[in-house]
Amino acid sequence: MRGIFLDDERSPEDVTWIKYPENVEWFIVRHPVQFFQMFRALGHGGIIISFDHDLQVRNQYGEVTGYSILQTMLSYIQVTGFDIPTCYFHSMNPVGKENMEAYYNNFVDFYNKEWEK
Repeated sequence: MRGIFLDDERSPEDVTWIKYPENVEWFIVRHPVQFFQMFRALGHGGIIISFDHDLQVRNQYGEVTGYSILQTMLSYIQVTGFDIPTCYFHSMNPVGKENMEAYYNNFVDFYNKEWEK
């Protein structure tokens, strides 16, 4: 199994508070551009993604967070029909983590209901 690990400083082995599946081939990305390049390269198969929230990245519109990357990724999935990856949220920011989990779970519920029609 392949996975994308989005974090500005940690690596998967640093995250001891989440039990990831075994034998994940992790691709560690530190920047949103790297994330989307890797996601497009891997996104057609069953992958997992682990998100940090606070990435210390800014662009012309303001701060880029794991939450904004998650939103963009899920919009892309909705348009392209890519498989929804299994997502973990390893952020130590409790509010950011909660927001990402809620957004992801709501998207998955909505997407699955739409495809049932």
